[in-house]
Amino acid sequence: MRIILRLKLAVCCFVVLALPFRIQGQETVNPGTVLPDDSVALENQVRNSKFNTVLPQVMRDNEIDMWIHVMRPWTPDPLNFEFGSDMGIFIFTDRGEDRIERAIFAGHVSDRNAYNIISRPRVQLPTFVDGVITEQPGGDETDYLKFRFDGVREFVAERDPDRIGVNYAEALGLSAASERAPLTDGLSHTDYTLLLNALGDKYAKRVVSAEHLILDYLAGRVPEEIELYRQFGLITADNLDREFGKVVPGVTSLSDLEGNVFRRNPDGVEFHAQDREPYILQPGDVFTILHGAGNRIFSSDLGGNAYLLREGETEAPPEIQNVWRAALETRQILLDNIVAGRTAGQTLDLLIRKIEEAGYHYNPVDQYDSNADPDLTQVHLDVHAVGRSGLVAPRISPLGSDWEREMTIPVLHTFTFEYMIHMPVPSWGPGKHIYIAFHDGAVVTKDGVMFPYPPDPGIRLVR
Repeated sequence: MRIILRLKLAVCCFVVLALPFRIQGQETVNPGTVLPDDSVALENQVRNSKFNTVLPQVMRDNEIDMWIHVMRPWTPDPLNFEFGSDMGIFIFTDRGEDRIERAIFAGHVSDRNAYNIISRPRVQLPTFVDGVITEQPGGDETDYLKFRFDGVREFVAERDPDRIGVNYAEALGLSAASERAPLTDGLSHTDYTLLLNALGDKYAKRVVSAEHLILDYLAGRVPEEIELYRQFGLITADNLDREFGKVVPGVTSLSDLEGNVFRRNPDGVEFHAQDREPYILQPGDVFTILHGAGNRIFSSDLGGNAYLLREGETEAPPEIQNVWRAALETRQILLDNIVAGRTAGQTLDLLIRKIEEAGYHYNPVDQYDSNADPDLTQVHLDVHAVGRSGLVAPRISPLGSDWEREMTIPVLHTFTFEYMIHMPVPSWGPGKHIYIAFHDGAVVTKDGVMFPYPPDPGIRLVR
């Protein structure tokens, strides 16, 4: 057995890639070089870079003068990593300078240099015995929850903000942000009441939801993250080559391969590696592997497709070449039409129009549409974000929440060209088709979309 990566079909792919696709040069990466020995230093660098560049932008875009984020101990928060803490009253103030003032009350942070003001940094937590509080910080008569807000009113009054954003959801269904990691929808009712009491009537009336600001901040990226994205992407590409190289037709099952491994037959029936009786790959099959690499700071994904040559075949048959041609044309449509400054929903509408103008059938569902024109190849899109914050970002897709489509695509948006091709093959019979899927990593720059690491280079040919 051997895997053929660059026969005639793949060579054509690279000719195309060399011309219109903006891509950094291929290289190999030692996984040990992705993170320095002191990974905490890199985390702090990413965090400070976001504070310096993303924070001023999102506060001003959302017209928020002061952002108060209440993070209660023992309660997961989507901004734990971003703030370098799991507890505290975080107050960010736009004082008309390039750098937003950063303060924390009653909390601790992993990087003290990231904040200008740390009030009561050695905050004490209640003492518990058998699950019951036996001692409160500040004395037995002190309510710990209220104790955290001491000094907040004076601090806010000194800065006199017009609009105070606070971490509570008002209009958005944040639980739908991710299929696997729903966002929390903000501070508790108790903390909300304590905060308003601490602010007093004058400033409590200026409080608004910070839901849009928080989403924009989570979606923001900095150059350090783009470099990690690139390096993890190169590792992922090596992982894909390794897994495809294991395939022996008639012997290898989907479960023998690492990653999200699946195949759809000509009737659209999908087989997975997790099936009770995993499918054994046969000559003539087309299948897909999605793989990834990363850590708690960032991650990357990449997909690849392969065709198992039949006996006597030395190159891909015409239908395989045609489905790859459709994939390249779709990729180019995405490259030409995704830009910063437009909402994900506006971009989706534009892509649908361009796909249909190119002679394809846009399918909002990732299943072959038997009612569509049988002469048209079908394209499905789910162009979603990639990175530490998962899908919390603009999503160019019919899937997900409306607010994901309403978000504006920012510069340095990291996302995947996830799209699927369903190409009918009339000679096989009514409704018979070929299915391939893509998961190319990409980033939006001021100059357009770039590939920080190579996209799927072509349908691999396996003997």
